[in-house]
Amino acid sequence: MTITQIAQSQQQQRVSALAQRQQGKPHVNPYGTPGMSLNHAGDYRKIVSVNQGVVQQVKQIAFNHMKNRYGVSDGEDISKVIRDYTMSLAPEKRLSASWTLNEIFHGEAVRLGEFVHQQDPGWDWGKPFDTSILENYRQGINTMA
Repeated sequence: MTITQIAQSQQQQRVSALAQRQQGKPHVNPYGTPGMSLNHAGDYRKIVSVNQGVVQQVKQIAFNHMKNRYGVSDGEDISKVIRDYTMSLAPEKRLSASWTLNEIFHGEAVRLGEFVHQQDPGWDWGKPFDTSILENYRQGINTMA
């Protein structure tokens, strides 16, 4: 038996042992958000009822991104709000709530971008514009929330 064959055999034995220990246990992604799991998630990409206060926070963050950074952001603030809210929910509701809030956020960002572009046709994401035009902006009616 060659060294390569010995190494492959040992690796197969380790994988087999790990698989036997994990049978019947849900898979935990060590790189994912703690408390979030795709086990038994089904189609989590569905609009669910979420707290209206959090919806307003999400829309306000989209507005702040447009006003303060011309529509560009690192995403840390929106991620924190969504994560904090979803972690307060039962585990089986977290993925759909997170997806819903992300859809609301992105929908509001698109509406803001369209509004700014109507007022300043040469504007593009990240380019400066006269932020006083946002004084006339009204949050879109969101049927998702």
